[in-house]
Amino acid sequence: MRIFLLLLLAACSPTSLKDLRMEGEAETKKLALELRKIETKESLIRASPKLKKRFNRIADLLIQTHEFEELLPERKEFPRSGKDRDCVELPVQKGEILKEPSLASEELFIELARLYEIPGAKEIVEGAQKEAVAKLNSSDIK
Repeated sequence: MRIFLLLLLAACSPTSLKDLRMEGEAETKKLALELRKIETKESLIRASPKLKKRFNRIADLLIQTHEFEELLPERKEFPRSGKDRDCVELPVQKGEILKEPSLASEELFIELARLYEIPGAKEIVEGAQKEAVAKLNSSDIK
């Protein structure tokens, strides 16, 4: 059963920069929707654990994207994890991802700006982001 789950996870993992971008867009949209529900400092405190998970997931996706981009100058293929080790062609060139802010990113920016108007909210949001920021700082992302 464990082997089946591992194979399933490997098969469902993103295999291209486009996949990672789509996942990032979806996670960013979900985070913006979560933030939109928050109206008070108390509701922000209650939502903090969920927000922390979303921030961490976005940080993980950024790190994965960076790792994919690092492969682009040397080769155009990335070995897929799993038993068969097939290679998947990467459909984009280095630097092609996120040339301009996406709609989801803009929505997230708007929601964060709105929340920062609530007294004490900035510190709570920064607390929820702390682990994700530490992940990004400890990674090779420059």
